[in-house]
Amino acid sequence: MLRFRKRVIRSLLIVFGVIGIYAGYTVATNNFHTVIAGELYRSARPTPKLIADWHKRYGIKTIVNLMGPHPEYPWYRAEKAAAEAHGITLIDYKMSAERDVTAEEVEEILSLLSEAERPILVHCRSGADRSGIVSAFYVAGVAGGSEYYAELQLTPFFGHLPFGFLDSYAMDRSFERAEPRLGFPDS
Repeated sequence: MLRFRKRVIRSLLIVFGVIGIYAGYTVATNNFHTVIAGELYRSARPTPKLIADWHKRYGIKTIVNLMGPHPEYPWYRAEKAAAEAHGITLIDYKMSAERDVTAEEVEEILSLLSEAERPILVHCRSGADRSGIVSAFYVAGVAGGSEYYAELQLTPFFGHLPFGFLDSYAMDRSFERAEPRLGFPDS
């Protein structure tokens, strides 16, 4: 019995250690990921330095802020100033990770993504939920990518936890409901 407990404790320490390392990596990289090289990137809310770095490295021409405009906050004013300084278009689109995306909003998002100058950076606060659903919509509805790759955008790899008891599960429900519009009618 003592050996069993030691194994369980050791296993749990390994699991939590791996989760901790990945969480640290996500924070250290600002949860930045390439969705489609040269077209779409995703991240947590960027600093002015990161905006400058990503503009130089990836040629970002449009930033889609999924938190909406917040001129009362220093982070928003800094983001807007950094975008302007580098000739980047800043588009504010307010979404909530805790509310289902309506069919009309899916159309608005697809139109916004189709018309925006690329490369595009989409971001929300943590880069997990809202950035995930918008990335999934882009992959499926704009780039014509696979259902698998689109759904991958809403996984723990990017910090999204697809569990029905969490408020952010609204993103998963929204993608499932939008699948016929995105070209996956039999899902």
